[in-house]
Amino acid sequence: MIKQRALRLPHRFMTILIISLFCWFSPDLYAGKKASHLSSANQPTLLTRTIIVTTGEWPPLISNRKIGGGPISTVISEAFAISGIKVEFQFFPWKRALQELRIGRAIASSAWRITKDREQEFLFSDGIYDNQNVFFHLKSTVFDWKQLSDLEDYYIGAALGYAYSEGFDKGEKKGDFEVFRVNKEKSLIDMLLTKRIDVFPANREVGLQLIRSQTPDAFNQFTIHPKALSFNPLHLVFNQDNKSKALLDKFNNGLRQLKQSGRYAEIYDTNKK
Repeated sequence: MIKQRALRLPHRFMTILIISLFCWFSPDLYAGKKASHLSSANQPTLLTRTIIVTTGEWPPLISNRKIGGGPISTVISEAFAISGIKVEFQFFPWKRALQELRIGRAIASSAWRITKDREQEFLFSDGIYDNQNVFFHLKSTVFDWKQLSDLEDYYIGAALGYAYSEGFDKGEKKGDFEVFRVNKEKSLIDMLLTKRIDVFPANREVGLQLIRSQTPDAFNQFTIHPKALSFNPLHLVFNQDNKSKALLDKFNNGLRQLKQSGRYAEIYDTNKK
């Protein structure tokens, strides 16, 4: 009897020990599972599909050589990511970037100003960048304008595929003033320095970046006319079909969230530093 009882004691002790250990650790295990579940809800949205967006070099705002493709491309990527969509940017000359969209090799194209002709052909997102176009010229060149008709006295350079303002585009088409279009915007810097043109329009930030990168030693020779040519938002454009309309709605929803959270402003403010 004594032997049998002695054998039972270790068995009972082990049973009590196991139950005690389970009670001791189970709250932590439960809390760990709960914390894991809560933390997963805060993880970035899983990117489940990839779309192609065409664009062109427009540093410092859009560039294949900048992290995230530049601030405009970063806004596009983060707005789509909210809906689980990853963006692959393909860079082309500007006219071809839009053509790639037309023929269905891309889902969207960035970044474009609304014109009457484009509205007939494409769907436009909400604004992705507030664009200000100004005139650049040499300090040694006497240049002034109050209305577009004043431009007839000057040789004007511009980049192919760029729409600067509705009035400017109309005046050019009507022949109210002559515009020399070039393939690459950076060519305008040399044309200005060699006085083949008197003035050219450009986005303020882009124009300054072009001058700094192309001719840093001559930077102080350039100036900006105080009267802006235009203030126009730029947009992401889509073809006019049901699939594109659904993606446009998702993009606009993500873009609104970026703007409401302050992330949209943060992206552009960081680029200015």
